[in-house]
This record gives sequence, C-alpha cells and structure tokens, in this order.
Amino acid sequence: MAYCRFCNRNHNVGFISTRFAGTDGVSLETAKWAEVFERVGFACYYFAGELDRPAESSYIFREAHFQHPDISELFQKCFGARVRGRAVTQKIYELKRKLKDHLYKFIEKFEIDLLVPENALTIPLNLPLGIALTEIISETGMPTIAHHHDFFWERQHFMTNAAWEYLNMAFPLHLPTVQHVVINSSADNQLSLRTGISPTIIPNVMDFENPPPMYGGFESYGKA
Repeated sequence: MAYCRFCNRNHNVGFISTRFAGTDGVSLETAKWAEVFERVGFACYYFAGELDRPAESSYIFREAHFQHPDISELFQKCFGARVRGRAVTQKIYELKRKLKDHLYKFIEKFEIDLLVPENALTIPLNLPLGIALTEIISETGMPTIAHHHDFFWERQHFMTNAAWEYLNMAFPLHLPTVQHVVINSSADNQLSLRTGISPTIIPNVMDFENPPPMYGGFESYGKA
C-alpha cells in the first residue's frame, strides 16, 4: 500500500472534473489512471457535477457540471463577446466561492493528499471551477497532477472572449506544486511555447482487451 509514515494512513487521490460519467475521453482515461493508482495502493475519490463512480468514493456538486444552468449562462456571456458586465463578474466569484467551499469539504472528507484535475484546468467550460481549483492549490500547496486533454486555444470558439484574465490565471495554472501532463507532442510544444510550462507526455491508450467499466446505481447530474 502507498502508506504515509508521517500521518499514519494510506495516501488518497482526488480526481476533479466537470463530470465523470459515461464513455467520454476524460471519464475513460480517468478510470485507467485510477486503476494504476489503486494497483500501487492509493485510494481514489471523485469530485464532479455528474458521477457514475461508487457512492462511497464520490462527492457530487451540481455547479461543477458545465451544463448547470448558472455555469452555462456564464459561458454564453463570457465567450463570443469581448466585454462582460459587472454582474457577470460578480456571478463568477459567487459561484467560485461555492465551488471552493465544496472542494475544501471534499478534500477534508476524504483526506486527499494528491489532486488530479482532469481537463478542469484546461478547457474553460466551467470558469468558476478552474478559478476555485487554482486558488485552493495556491492556498494549500497540495501536490497536483493537472491532466490536460485539449487546450482552449485549440478550439476557435474560445478565442473571442471576455475572460482573458481568468484564462491566463487558471487554464492552465502555473504553480510550483503542479505537474502538468499532456497527451501528445503537439500539446507539449504549444504549452511550453505559450506558458513556459514543461509538461510530461502520457498518451491516451485504448485498452481493447477490456471494455469500459459499467457503472450504475449512483448519483448523476440529471437526478434530483
């Protein structure tokens, strides 16, 4: 087991994203990473707005989902425009505070030792989530592996926006306790060129011998 001799307990990994459900790339890759962590003795826990992982290892908070009405409304007002109103900024920070409070509760509840944001610091579908995560990592100094699947600059519709300061702050963040992982050499080159960050490349790998696991009976975004 991955055991900490200073805290007298095993190490816990906290995966964070907008959702871990179904067969999208982020959810599937997260399951593979979790399998590797668990194989060497770590326990894995999940924070998202939609989850199909076991209930005993899950923390669901609706506003983490990019399809939550408040988050979707912010997205519409921040992208495709060049100026946002003061009320939009206030809403971003209101939601950021809520998300931050629940992220801290998640960390405390499951005694998280290592954070693994999955695309939550990469694609700004949920601006408040990225900002909240960045502040928590800065405040706690918690070791973090930021797993980036694709960046906002790879999608043209993100390039016209009224949120450049948030993109520069959190998508991705640049802090000394964070190790960055990308999935190919093109992302490696662009991240280094644009931010000065030197990431590690871990390609996505299809496990053809084992189909995606079937989860069921747990909370999801659409339920009350």
